[in-house]
Amino acid sequence: MSFYSLNYTLQDLIGYTLAFFLFPLVIVLPGYVFSSALDLFDFKRRLPIVKFGIGLLVSFAVSPITFNLTSSLGSMTFSVIVIGGFVLAFLFFLAKEKISLQIAPTAKSLVWICIGWVVFVAYSLVDIHWGDQLYVSVVSFDQTSRVSVIDAMTRTGVPPINPSYFPGAPTLLTFLYYFWYILASLVDILGGTLVDARAALNASSAWSGLGLMAAIAFYLRVRNVNLGRAVWRSARIGVSLLAVSGLDVLPTIIIMLGVRRIYGTVEGWNLQMQIPTWNSSILWAPHHIAAMVACFTAILLAISAREKPLRRKMTLMTIAGMAFASSFGLSIWVTFLFGVFWAVWVLALFIQKTDRGLIVPMIFCGVVAILLAGSFILGLLQPQGEGGVTQSTVIFDVRTLYLLEGFVTAWPPLARSLLMLALLPLNYFLELGFFIVAGYFWVGSKNKTEIISDPFYLVEVLLMSVVLLIGSTLRSTIANNDLGWRVWLPGQFILLIWGVDVIETLFSTKSASDSPKADSVKRKNLALTLLILGVLTSSVDALFLRVTWPLRVGVDEGRRGYSARLAYDFLRDQVPADVITQNNPLPLADRPSGLYGTHQMVISDRTIYGISLTTYNQFVHDLAFLFTESFSNWQPIDTACQKYSIDLLIFNDLDPAWPSLATLKTQRPALYENEHYSIFACGSYTKIR
Repeated sequence: MSFYSLNYTLQDLIGYTLAFFLFPLVIVLPGYVFSSALDLFDFKRRLPIVKFGIGLLVSFAVSPITFNLTSSLGSMTFSVIVIGGFVLAFLFFLAKEKISLQIAPTAKSLVWICIGWVVFVAYSLVDIHWGDQLYVSVVSFDQTSRVSVIDAMTRTGVPPINPSYFPGAPTLLTFLYYFWYILASLVDILGGTLVDARAALNASSAWSGLGLMAAIAFYLRVRNVNLGRAVWRSARIGVSLLAVSGLDVLPTIIIMLGVRRIYGTVEGWNLQMQIPTWNSSILWAPHHIAAMVACFTAILLAISAREKPLRRKMTLMTIAGMAFASSFGLSIWVTFLFGVFWAVWVLALFIQKTDRGLIVPMIFCGVVAILLAGSFILGLLQPQGEGGVTQSTVIFDVRTLYLLEGFVTAWPPLARSLLMLALLPLNYFLELGFFIVAGYFWVGSKNKTEIISDPFYLVEVLLMSVVLLIGSTLRSTIANNDLGWRVWLPGQFILLIWGVDVIETLFSTKSASDSPKADSVKRKNLALTLLILGVLTSSVDALFLRVTWPLRVGVDEGRRGYSARLAYDFLRDQVPADVITQNNPLPLADRPSGLYGTHQMVISDRTIYGISLTTYNQFVHDLAFLFTESFSNWQPIDTACQKYSIDLLIFNDLDPAWPSLATLKTQRPALYENEHYSIFACGSYTKIR
C-alpha cells in the first residue's frame, strides 16, 4: 500500500509529524548557532533547555531574512545547502559545549504544555476522513492562499510565480509578505513525498506557537532576573495564560441563540474589529505571531545592550536589525506598529538621558533592517500584472463595535466616532476580558518613578501606549481590518506579562496580608471569574474550529470534499508539473484547489495580491462561461483554452455546466472522474495527450 492510499487523516498526521521534526532545521538551529557564536543573552552560561529556547527565539529574528536572501539571490537548493551548514555548525557547538539533554525538573511542566500544544494543532488543522467523507477545518478558508504560495515556492523558487494568475506568461508574486512561507517551503522540499505544502504550513503553526511560548518564558526570565528559581513558576503562569481569551463567548452565545446559527469562530460577533484569541492568531496567521516574536527578540537585544561597550552594542543591534528585516517580510502590520514604537522609544531615551548611548545603535539597527530587506521592499512596491498594484491604505477610524456599524452608517462621521470612542472601554473589555482588567490593576500599582527607572517597565508602557493609539484610531481599508487585528498582538503580549504580575500579586500570601481583606477578595473573585470565562472562550473557539464545518455543510459536502481530494491527488501524481489547470473561478476561496492543488491556474482568488480588481474581474468574466453554460461540443471550450493557455479543466457537480459533461464525454473521455469531479484536457493539450 502506497503512502498516498492511506486514510487521509493518518496521511495528514504523518506529514505533519515529519514536518514538525524537520522545522528545527530552519527555526531552531540557525538561532542556536548565532547565539552560541555571539554569546547572545549570555548564552554559554544558560541551562540546556534555556539554550534551545534562545535558539528558537533568535531563529525567528535571523532565519526569515537569511533564507529569503539565500533563496532569492541564490536558489532554494542553495538554501538547503545553507541549512546543511547550520547543521554542521550546530553539531560543532553541541560537541564543544558537551550539552546535556536532560530536562530540569522545574521545566518539565512547560515541556508537557508544549507537547499538548503540538497535539492541539494537529487536532485543529488536519482533515477528518471518515469512510467516503472528508472534512476540513474552518481555518482552511485562509490556508487556501498560504498553501498555494508555499507550493509555488517549492516549484518555482523565491519570489514565487503567482500560482493563481497567468496572463499568458508567469508573473512573480511580490506584493505579499511571504518570508514565513519560505521556511515552510524548505521543509516541504526536505520532507520529499511525505511532506507537502499543507503539512509544512500546519507544522509552522505549531512552531509559531512554541516560539510565542519561548518568548513569554524568556522575557519573564530576563525581566524578573531576581526571582531565581521562581521564574519557572512565572513562565508556567505566562504560558498557561495563552489559554485565556476575552469574553467573546458571551455575545457569541447570545447571538447564536437569537439567530440560531453556528459561527466558525467566537470572534464572529465583532468580526472586522476583533482582537483574536491566541490560538486563533497562531492557527490562522502564524506569520504575524512570528513577526511579533522577532520584534520582541529585537527589544530584548536592545535592553541587553544598555551597559555594553559600543562594539558589543553594534553587534547586538545588527542581530536586532535582522529581526526587523525578518519581521517586515513576515507581517507589515506588526512591523509598522513596532517601527512607530521604536521611534517613540528613541525619543524617550533622548528625553530620559540615562540611556542615550543606545540611541545611535538603535538607529543603526533600523539602517541594517532597511538594507537587508531592501530588495524585498522594492519588489513589494513594483507594479503587478497588467492592472498594476492594488494598494492597501490606512485611514483614521475610531475602533468600532462591529455589531453596531449597521445602525450608525448614516450618522455624521463625527457623531459616529464619538459614540465608538465612548464605547471603546466596553469593546476592549469584551475582547480582552481578564487582561484589560489586569492591565488596569498593574498600571495602578506602579508609580512614574518605577516605570521610568525600569527599562522593561518603560518599554512595556510605551509599547502599550502606541498599541492603544494606533489600534484605537487607525484601520486598514482591505476587506478585513488586518491592521486593527494584528497591531494588538504586541498589546496582548504586554497585557499577558502584566497578567502574570497581577496573578502572582493577588494570590501570594504576602499580598493577602498587606491588602485590605475586602478589596483583596473582590479583586481575586473578579480575576478568577474573568479567567474562567477566558478559558471558556478559548475552549469554545477551539471547538468551533473543528466541529463547525461538518455541522454546517453536512454529509453531502463531506463526500464532495473526499472526491475533491481524490481528484487533486490524480493531478499531483499523474499530470506533469508544467500543466496549467482551471476550475470554476466564481466560488469564493475554493478550498480544494488551494489546499491540494499543485499546478498553475489562470485565475483564482487564492493569491490575487497586487492584481487590480478590474483585471481580476475581467479574467473571471471571460472564463466563467466554461463552467456556467451548457455545451454540445468542444469547439468553444477549446478556443477559450487555447486563448488563455489552459491545459486541463476541473469540473465539479456544483458547476452549472456539469450536466452537459455527459454529452462532451461521448466526444472526448475524461482524464479522471468520480462522483463529484471530472477532469478534461482542452485546447492545445489535447494534441499533446
